[in-house]
Amino acid sequence: MTAETFLKGYKQSPDDIDTDESIKTFHDKMARGLQGNGGMPMIPTYIMNADRSKIVSGRKRIIIDAGGTNFRSATGYFDADGNAVIENLQKTVMPASDCVLTKQQFYERIARNIERLLPLADDIGFCFSYQVNMRPDIDGTVVMFSKEVRAPEVIGTEVGAETLAACRAIDGKSGRKIAVLNDTVATLLGGMACSKQQYSAYLGYIYGTGTNVCYIEDTANIAKVQGLPAGKMLINTECGNFDGFVRGKFDRAVSDRTAVPDKQLFEKATGGKYLAEIIAEALRTALDDGVFGGDVHLQPFALKNVSEFVTGGGFPCTFECESDRLFAMDVCNLLVERAAKMGAIVNAALAIASCRDKSLPVAIVAEGTTFNKLAGYRGAFEKYLTQILGDYGITYAIVQGEDLNLVGTLMATTVL
Repeated sequence: MTAETFLKGYKQSPDDIDTDESIKTFHDKMARGLQGNGGMPMIPTYIMNADRSKIVSGRKRIIIDAGGTNFRSATGYFDADGNAVIENLQKTVMPASDCVLTKQQFYERIARNIERLLPLADDIGFCFSYQVNMRPDIDGTVVMFSKEVRAPEVIGTEVGAETLAACRAIDGKSGRKIAVLNDTVATLLGGMACSKQQYSAYLGYIYGTGTNVCYIEDTANIAKVQGLPAGKMLINTECGNFDGFVRGKFDRAVSDRTAVPDKQLFEKATGGKYLAEIIAEALRTALDDGVFGGDVHLQPFALKNVSEFVTGGGFPCTFECESDRLFAMDVCNLLVERAAKMGAIVNAALAIASCRDKSLPVAIVAEGTTFNKLAGYRGAFEKYLTQILGDYGITYAIVQGEDLNLVGTLMATTVL
């Protein structure tokens, strides 16, 4: 049995994902989300008409990036040439990713992580990589955590206001302002801040521990918010919630073991936190099915082990027969390709929705350790994206740079 045949038997092959049908479903859920009629969250950010011309030089800010695994903090400013300068950068563990925290403990840990920066600047840009319902004051209420962050009391709290209160408890200073944004929004703004070319549209794409995409929408299409001025607004799609892809047995098994099994289904089928588990589930099932010809010893492994394995390195699992090792390698490659195909479909759907000038490429500002380091992912992603967008006459460019999340978070503070 080939790996392709095996995976098709469980609806886990790249070929099980129908591109045209998936794009149609995605566009439908986008539209419903913008109308406030179900679909995807499609969260308005209230960041309007973003442009490099709004960059103000010399104003130092505190910038925070609370990600799926890491918590980074620094100070930053734009110099006279509009280039971002990031200083005092420090990385630590994301609060509540390693233990359960109460609301007070969660925000207190955030404040303690930036305590060293409080004397250096006042206003704060806070990139918060979890679903938040935003308000016009660029603060918002936590809707849910993903990536297995455990702080249930934080659900329903205002990220910015609580962070400022925790900082005030440390140094007694009032009057600070804060801008809260999602990591995809920060990524998009970071790419825009660093861009030297013209693009027809921008997407902010995160593929790391989890996955999500931000894009720019005409306010006339955001029907669920009344009274918006004419213009363009950044929208955090929270497309990790998208449930329109075919789910296979291994997707379901992994999702069923998470804290909220019926949420974040696209993310749980592709995200870096889950993909190694899906591959492990596939190999265990192949062993149970008697697919392997010799002795196979499966051991726990991480996604970085998968990259090493498929590029000729070692692997925690051992295979007596060379044919079994090659079969396992094919399973890994095909499941990575499947994840890349789904990622390409989502980005293509948003590019199609937002491209207004096909003479210019769409900028896909891509960030995330998994996007950059998972062997085979980017190549397959670009292969599928080129095929899909080519049918629509749309070109694209992958835009990357150093610390784009932090640069974009700094750019977001221009609204304060």
